[in-house]
Formats: sequence, structure tokens, C-alpha cells
Amino acid sequence: SSGINAEYGIADAGLAVRVDNSQALMHHKFVVIDGRVLMSGSYNWTASGAAYNRENMFVTTERRVVAQFAAEMEKLWAMFEGSTEVQYEPLSSSSMLKNRFVHRIRETSRR
Repeated sequence: SSGINAEYGIADAGLAVRVDNSQALMHHKFVVIDGRVLMSGSYNWTASGAAYNRENMFVTTERRVVAQFAAEMEKLWAMFEGSTEVQYEPLSSSSMLKNRFVHRIRETSRR
């Protein structure tokens, strides 16, 4: 299987998983922890985001703000009920070339 559980073992660890397999991009970048803490910002939760990107993260325990994000998460959770496996689409050679090109430009601009 090539789904999220096969790749990361998330469900095997006892965590519930739901996946957005729509054509649109999911661009939310937030986490609500125990309904009490919100972490949100531009931060990409990837190895590249942690190692290379200039990112920001806002953390708050302000109840009203946390509650608004928790409500959005509940809405998303309900929307993706029954969808637990990532459907991967292989990159075309032109997409891979473009990704390498963008990566080289970023490397050069950091020097």
C-alpha cells in the first residue's frame, strides 16, 4: 500500500487519520493541542521547512482564538470522513525538472 499509513505508520501508532485527496491544495498550517494551545503560521511542517525556509510560528493559549481554530479543524475532520489513504500522483519529468531548477535557484540565492 502507498497510503499515509504505509508510509508513516500513523494509524498503526493508534492515531486517527483523514486525508484531503481533492484537486485543491490544503494550505492550512495550524495545530490545536488538547483544545488549549494553538500553533499557526507560515511554517511548513516538512524537513525542508525546518532546515531551510524562513518560517514563522505563532503560539497562543487565548481561549477564543484557540476555539475558532478548533472549530475549523472539526469542520475539516467531518469533511474528510472515510478518507484515510493518500492518493499519490507521480511527478512528470517536466515537474521534476522544474523542482530541481527551483531548488538550485534557492541554493544560489542563499549564498
